[in-house]
Amino acid sequence: MRNPHVSVIIPNYNHEKFLKQRIDSILNQTYNNFEVIILDDKSIDNSLSVIEQYRNNSHVSHIVLNTQNSGSPFKQWNKGFELAKGDLIWIAESDDTCEPTFLQELVNEFESDDKLVLTFCKSMVIDANGNIIEETGMKESFHTNGKIFFDDYLYRHNFITNASSVVFKKNVIPQVDMKYTTFRGSGDWVFWIEITRQGYLAYVNKPLNYYRIHKTNTTTQELNSGRNETESIAVYQFMREKKYIGYRKGLRERIAHIYSIRYGKQQKAYCEEKKSELLKGWRDNYFLYLLTSLIHILQDTFNFRLINR
Repeated sequence: MRNPHVSVIIPNYNHEKFLKQRIDSILNQTYNNFEVIILDDKSIDNSLSVIEQYRNNSHVSHIVLNTQNSGSPFKQWNKGFELAKGDLIWIAESDDTCEPTFLQELVNEFESDDKLVLTFCKSMVIDANGNIIEETGMKESFHTNGKIFFDDYLYRHNFITNASSVVFKKNVIPQVDMKYTTFRGSGDWVFWIEITRQGYLAYVNKPLNYYRIHKTNTTTQELNSGRNETESIAVYQFMREKKYIGYRKGLRERIAHIYSIRYGKQQKAYCEEKKSELLKGWRDNYFLYLLTSLIHILQDTFNFRLINR
């Protein structure tokens, strides 16, 4: 793959405050072979006035303004995929930003390894004002088989924490289960699971992406509502149904039950009926929770696998 065309999808909802910085960070990339697809999901702030400033930019191929909110950012992802003409896809979340070399660095990985289906980089977590809070990611760059990455990391939690840090091949999308579009917050986890199992992936240990956490972003809203924990259970059920994990790995689902109860007690919007259901599952499987927690501690400490698929 030489000089691949990249489709940059910007799904926006009420991010007027960050949108100009986001779009400018894309247009100022050192890698120039890309198109920009801007999708607005019926924002009620002044996002449209920001978007209109870029309508005549030569890189902007599509601006799509929803007349009704879709209810899920992942439905917007799918709409962007249908419009994309590139060999590679970058979902650039509208409240994040990046270094000018982001695309060049990640595209280089695809040019050096034809087996790759996905690359991602180290992210710096920033607040609403752009102040750095922490960094996320591995200590060293690597290329690895996607199924090994799934077995070691991705089945346990959404290790690829921010979509803006990822570039992936468009031609793997038809093999992705559309179940990811039914989620509000955890659809990216399902999406990465489906893609990484189709080939190799690479990680670039450079802080090229800036992942913004603030009171109106999806991650914060999902945590505050308690939906994040209930959706994590649905992701484990998805993996079981697809036979990506067996019973023993499925015990991880019980740990999600624990998290749901713990966070649910602290969240005002948490569904009481679901909390009751999870509480019963926790009582019924407390011993299994303790056993699985011990196994995962041993795995992390000694860096080997005790649980087989």
